[in-house]
Amino acid sequence: MTEKAIDPLTLEILWGRLITVADQMSTTLARTAFSTTITASNDYGCVLIDADAQCVAHAHRSLPIFNRTMPYTTAIVLEKFGRENIRPGDVFISNDPWENAGHNPDITVITPFFKAGLLVGFAASIAHHADVGGAVDTNQVRDSYEEGLLIPLVHLYRAGEINQTALDFIAANVRLPTAVIGDIHAQVAANQTGAERCLALLDEYGLPDLRAVAAEIHSRSERTMRAAIAALPDGVYRSRVLVDELDQPLELVCRLEVRADELFIDFSGTSPQQPRGAINVTFTFTHGQICYALKATLLPDVPGNDGCYRPIQASAPPGCILNAQRPASVSQRHRIGAHIFGAVIQALAEVLPERVIAGSGFLVSTRVFANAAADDGISHSYLFSAGGMGASSRNSGISTVQVPALAGAVPVELFEIGVPILTRCREFVPDSGGAGRQRGGLAQRMELSLLPGFAGRATVSVHAAGQHVPPFGLFGGEGGAPAEILRDGAVLSRAEKVRHASALPLADAAATVGFQTAAGGGYGPPTTRTPEDVQADARDGLVSLEKAAALYGVVLDPDTLEIDRNATAEMRGRP
Repeated sequence: MTEKAIDPLTLEILWGRLITVADQMSTTLARTAFSTTITASNDYGCVLIDADAQCVAHAHRSLPIFNRTMPYTTAIVLEKFGRENIRPGDVFISNDPWENAGHNPDITVITPFFKAGLLVGFAASIAHHADVGGAVDTNQVRDSYEEGLLIPLVHLYRAGEINQTALDFIAANVRLPTAVIGDIHAQVAANQTGAERCLALLDEYGLPDLRAVAAEIHSRSERTMRAAIAALPDGVYRSRVLVDELDQPLELVCRLEVRADELFIDFSGTSPQQPRGAINVTFTFTHGQICYALKATLLPDVPGNDGCYRPIQASAPPGCILNAQRPASVSQRHRIGAHIFGAVIQALAEVLPERVIAGSGFLVSTRVFANAAADDGISHSYLFSAGGMGASSRNSGISTVQVPALAGAVPVELFEIGVPILTRCREFVPDSGGAGRQRGGLAQRMELSLLPGFAGRATVSVHAAGQHVPPFGLFGGEGGAPAEILRDGAVLSRAEKVRHASALPLADAAATVGFQTAAGGGYGPPTTRTPEDVQADARDGLVSLEKAAALYGVVLDPDTLEIDRNATAEMRGRP
């Protein structure tokens, strides 16, 4: 088959098959990895990239941010090593935050593949690893040197020969070498799956390489995105998002300009990078968040690839918190980075009110290190907990769904296998979702203690975004409840959150550490929500009778939960 013979039907089949290959990479990684961050939380990504470092297809479960950073890292591979020096059997590895996904737990592995001696493309994977060394108390780190292992872009394999020196360096600098090295090998296996099956697909269709397919996918996606942008009124749209993750407020300033069929986003005026707290964001992560917010809003039905993003230009001044410069501390970059999605959405709300969502409750990342008194071994586990999703014009927000990260929650049972921790509660927080015509998704609350009878101690690091500035509501909707960090059932003060939240001790079974995620914002005035929807929420335990009356103007009988129509009409000021 020649390049010109790719008709639309064949292209559709090939496009779907390439996405399936990426999904097969994803399955290989999830089934062979060691860490629950990969096997349970799905905190990873798998993509197929053409020979020019352009993403062609990604797995369905690939985290959106990762889909944008892996092509960037692959372009650096081409620049650093030279196309002519890349050989069959080479595999590259890196976790440099400024060349990858913004913090060093995310390790990228890239495998080039060849057909008839010519470079055809790359299979790439990235995964959040169990440990990269560094400080436990990340709130107090001052630069990236204190955040653990940094792997420059190097060969992991060279012409099929493993670089054992690189693996030895990695193993010597992490607390859990078996898990970390095992997960790296799982990424290599996933990439090999992608490379082999992509080459088999090319052979099946008689294609010499990916160029013709990639060119069609990219050009069609670009045209569709340009049409979506052109449908917006030309103009400048702005938003300002207050962020309060340390002991002083920070601001993200977004300027979004629509100009014909192109879109320009700039974050000039955003607060400067911070000297501590690990909340700085590299531009690779910022760019990925911007692209995801625009893609999800403007072009949700086209499978993601580099063509979708060609009409979009994004910038943030060097030295601001969204374009932090080396050696800024960045290990908790999601606490600021998650707000980028909301900033873009708020800017778009004026022109696309029916397609945006209110602010979503952010991820709470919990990490536990435990030491038994009888030995020097370390047990360790991550726990990702989602807040409530923001409401849209059509639907209430989903409770406890990560937006924009889209990683999954580790089941309590798996978490407790990894560390000597008892989960005392994991529950929805009633009344936490922002009130509106459509209600925001609920927050969740968790409480942890040492397993009774465990002889030793543990340190719990809790990193929660949205603790002081709640997720926003839209068009009259209320904001969602903010996040909280708890110690022995009491909410930590602002100063304690800054000084202690990333290193809370558990020395006996009576002590507890807990948190409440932030909840999603509401959409539209609460008194326009139907009484029947409020009644259903009350029956499900999502909204209390008091809040049903106070926020929604809906009066329910406390015994039967039937709607008191007369009292409700009076509360809402209607005849």
